[in-house]
Amino acid sequence: MSKVKVRKSTDLLTYDAPTGRMSVEGIPVTYHCNVFNHFFAKGVKLSLGDEKGREVLYRASEFAHYRLFRAIKERYGLDASETYAFGMDYFRSRGLGVLDIKGRNRIYLLASTHAHTFVKVMRSFSDVPVCDAERGFVAGLLEAALDAEPGDIRVEETSCIGAGDPVCRMEVSVTGKPVDMPQPDYGRVRFYAVDGAEERERLMERLMPEIPEADDSGIISLESAFTDMGKVWISQLPGEYYAYANMRAVEEADRETSRYTLTLAGFNCVFFTYVSIARSPAGRILLEGARTQEDYFVKLAEMGNYFGFGVFKVEELKVGRRCECDVRLYNFYENSYLVALGREPVSYFLLGATLAHALATFRHRYYERDSLGSIRAIFEDFDGVYERMEADISFNPAKNEQRLLLSLPIGS
Repeated sequence: MSKVKVRKSTDLLTYDAPTGRMSVEGIPVTYHCNVFNHFFAKGVKLSLGDEKGREVLYRASEFAHYRLFRAIKERYGLDASETYAFGMDYFRSRGLGVLDIKGRNRIYLLASTHAHTFVKVMRSFSDVPVCDAERGFVAGLLEAALDAEPGDIRVEETSCIGAGDPVCRMEVSVTGKPVDMPQPDYGRVRFYAVDGAEERERLMERLMPEIPEADDSGIISLESAFTDMGKVWISQLPGEYYAYANMRAVEEADRETSRYTLTLAGFNCVFFTYVSIARSPAGRILLEGARTQEDYFVKLAEMGNYFGFGVFKVEELKVGRRCECDVRLYNFYENSYLVALGREPVSYFLLGATLAHALATFRHRYYERDSLGSIRAIFEDFDGVYERMEADISFNPAKNEQRLLLSLPIGS
């Protein structure tokens, strides 16, 4: 038995209200829904090509979880077997499914929420295994437990629920070939304290009890009146997983391709997650006091303040046949990671998220409806608006502020 146990995704979680950051042992973490995780992975693979994209997702998860489990192992003085036990508990508690480590080549995902989500979204099975984040999780966990270096251990998935198999199986090999791992130095990052911390703290105290413990299948589900499943599945992963994969996609892919695919991923995150959460008990807490369309737009944007993204702030909003807005995102985990590596932040998440806020509120009027309607129509809507929008994204390092000036059509 491990010296430290986790049952809920909120266990070991620290929330800093002034900056909107969530972390576990100093490692940034964030909640996303599994639909977003599906489209994020798809966006990376579309940007980089399937084979390279899968490798980047694997490494992103390996690096992030290696750092996480090293920090936890050192903090609590865990030995290898205790670290394994903790890792299996952590996997389930974070809404990733059920991980069972019985030996070096007897590692199973008895349930993988990302694999199940793939089948649900695509309505078909994949030709290749899809649990790249999960095999990276296993690699990072084993390397941390055994005091190895990233890359010393290689994990491959030989069967996958997402490919129609009854269980996901992982095979482990020892390479003895460490790879260079990014070393983010968060000491060089200025985290900007944004007004309204007391209100965010009060709302977080009310919100956390609404995030349930994962069930026996490792699923964290929030009841929602807005989806055909009647619920939305969420999971918690290190922000460094998303940040590293996004960095590689932006830096190594064609810029227009990565801009489109990663903007679409941010769009899907909001449209298929936060619009669903808005119709849940948690959403009702966060949307209290909204009376007008403009109120709903602002409060929907500000939902991100409570799931580890940083602090969203709508500075200006004008609505007619076009929506024109000035939106800021402070201390975004992705921007902080890039600054910690000495890189210039480039992110399309804020653009995609704001597109979804605007279309969901002003065109689809989600708060008056009981379902998402046609998913195909929403995708087509995105493409039409993406082609006609005007967007300017900039980053201010003095305030750790990503700023978006956006003008997009919302009329018929």
